[in-house]
Amino acid sequence: MIQRNKEEISKLNLQIEDAIENYPNTQNILRAFQNVLLAKKRLVEGEISVDVDVSNVSTNRLEECVPVCRQIQLFSSDEPWEKVSFSLIPPIMTGFPALAKEMKKIEEAIKNEVFEFTEYFTSFPELKNDIVLKWASMTGIRPEVFQFFLINILKPVLGAKAKKAIPILGEFTWDKGFCPFCGGFPEIAVIKDKITERWLHCSCCGHQWRYNRIVCPYCGYEAKEEGSTYFFVEGKDQECAFVCDQCNRYLITLRRIRDTHELNPDIVSMKLCHLDALMQEKGFSPVAITEWNVFEPEVQ
Repeated sequence: MIQRNKEEISKLNLQIEDAIENYPNTQNILRAFQNVLLAKKRLVEGEISVDVDVSNVSTNRLEECVPVCRQIQLFSSDEPWEKVSFSLIPPIMTGFPALAKEMKKIEEAIKNEVFEFTEYFTSFPELKNDIVLKWASMTGIRPEVFQFFLINILKPVLGAKAKKAIPILGEFTWDKGFCPFCGGFPEIAVIKDKITERWLHCSCCGHQWRYNRIVCPYCGYEAKEEGSTYFFVEGKDQECAFVCDQCNRYLITLRRIRDTHELNPDIVSMKLCHLDALMQEKGFSPVAITEWNVFEPEVQ
């Protein structure tokens, strides 16, 4: 198990380096998140132990498209938030040196038990912004920085729980554009070669599920096959953005992909962020907001 985890980490690092080499215009984003992604991978692959009891999850309700997070409480009072925090704060400080002082304040606040993670996370998927504002005020940290930190510690715990729970749930039909496990929207879509299936990759827990090719994941609008709109960059027709003219949302999409098992959705999303910039210039918004795909004034 340890050897396999090391191989997975090594493979992820090679994927990041390959993305940096082939997409040099996005190397700043990829370098900033590189150690964060590696730390998250280590956590999900075995550095943290999480429990998720899906015995009360109803397959019938899943068939009715009620996600797991709406059927049971995903987080308990004994989640490994502190371990995850102490694992991610150093790589965040390395990748985002402008945030180092505030990350250090957060680290000290955790050690001194200034706030309780359960106050924020047990209400998932309804995460209350007023709690973030309160904690930010208590610690002298900007709310947007605190939010950035909380999102980053949430994802590996959700990912570890999804990895554990989904195989137990078995097969079920799901035809919604949000994740059947955590309710998150997808950050990318992948259309497989030959079979032409579209798979959505959750921006929160990393789960992937099959979805109708011509239906908007955000609003559910179904276009005619010939009416589906995709934007391409010249010379790179495998990389595009699916666009919904009803809700003005877009989804970064890879087309004609043979092997989807080796794809890391975060890396793909980061290396194709030039498409995000292009679509947002055209007035569209992403289906899922991530830490890197909204081009507003940066946190400094």
